[in-house]
Amino acid sequence: MFPHLKTPKAEIEARIAAATESDAVASATKERPGFFDLLNLISPAASGCMPLLRSRAAQERRRYYGRTVSVYAPLYIGNTCVNSCRYCDFRVQHQGTARKDLTMDEILMEAAAVRASGIDSLLVVAGENPRVNSVEHLAEVGRELKKRFSYLALEVAPQTEEGYRTLFKAGFEGLTCFQETYDEERYGYFHPAGPKSNYRFRLETQSRAGRAGFRTLGIAFLLGLVPWRLEAASLAAHALWLQKECWRSRIQFAFPRFCPTEGGFQPEHPVCDGDLEQMMLAFRIVFPRCCMTVSTREAPAFRDAIVQTAADNMSAGSRVTPGGYAVAADGDVAQFTLTDKRPPEEVFAAIRANGQEVVFKNWDNRIGG
Repeated sequence: MFPHLKTPKAEIEARIAAATESDAVASATKERPGFFDLLNLISPAASGCMPLLRSRAAQERRRYYGRTVSVYAPLYIGNTCVNSCRYCDFRVQHQGTARKDLTMDEILMEAAAVRASGIDSLLVVAGENPRVNSVEHLAEVGRELKKRFSYLALEVAPQTEEGYRTLFKAGFEGLTCFQETYDEERYGYFHPAGPKSNYRFRLETQSRAGRAGFRTLGIAFLLGLVPWRLEAASLAAHALWLQKECWRSRIQFAFPRFCPTEGGFQPEHPVCDGDLEQMMLAFRIVFPRCCMTVSTREAPAFRDAIVQTAADNMSAGSRVTPGGYAVAADGDVAQFTLTDKRPPEEVFAAIRANGQEVVFKNWDNRIGG
C-alpha cells in the first residue's frame, strides 16, 4: 500500500468487500465524494450500476473538460536500460534484439514526423540508462524540442530534485512515472537489481518534480502485477497526498494495462475491460479536476468510448520503439504491445465523429513567468 496511507490494508480490503450496490449508488451521487467513496465505486458490487457511473463520470468530465480531447505522441529516444524488471523487454538481460539510442539528428527527424501530424504535445520516453540519458543530455533534448512543440513531458528514470530543476528550465513541464506496484514486497520481487530497485526513491519522484516546478505530475501503477483494487486505493491515496504536497501542480492519472506477448511475461492478475472502465469512471467521479490519459495499449473501441466518459487525454499514432516514426522501421524491441494502431488522422476523425473537439496544443504559461 501507499506508505502515507493511514488506513490499514485490512480495513481497506474489508470496506471494498463489504460495499453494497446501494453504497456505490450513494457514493456515485454524492456532491463531493472522497477516498472511502472511491472504495465503494471500485468494489465488485459497483459493477452492477455501471450506467450510473458512466453518467456521473461523463457529467464531471464535461464540467471540467467540456467536449475537448487533448492528443499527444510519445517519442522514444532510446531503449537501452540498466534495470532488471522481470516483466519488461527493456531489461538489461533481454538480449534478443539490438538496442538503440537515437542521436540528436535522429531525435529531430522523429520530432518532425510527429509534428507533421499536427500534434503539439510530446512525451519524451527513454530506457533507464544514466550513462546515455543523463540530465545534461535530456536537457539538451528538451531545449531543441521546445523550439518545435508547445508542451513537453518526460517519462525517464527518476531524477534528483536538482536534476528536475535543470530539466524544467530546459522546457519540460510534465512528468510521468509509473510506480508499477505500490506493494513494496512485490515491488522488490519484480525489480531485483538496478537503480529501479529503490522503491522509496521511485515513490517520491513526483514530489521532487513538483518542488522543482513541474506543472503536471503523472502517476500510475501497471495493471496486472498485483490485484487492482488495492493498487487503485493506493493510487488514490498517492494523488491526495500529492495534491497537498505539490498544490501548484496538477495530477494526471494513467491506467496502463499489461499487454502480454507470446513467449513473454504473463501477468498473474490480468484486468478485463469491464474492471478497467469501472476504475477509470471511479477516478473521474472522485477526482473530477484531474487529468486522465488512455494509451494505445487499449483497443480503438475502448479508447473512443472512454474519452467520452472519463479520459481527457489520449495518444495518437504512437510508436514505441526508437526511430519508429521516421528513422527506421518499427522493428526493434518495443516496451509494450500496441493495440490501437490507427494513424493519427483516424484517431482525430473518431474523436470528431463523437461530437468532440481535438486539442493539439497544451496551455501557454501566463502565470509566474
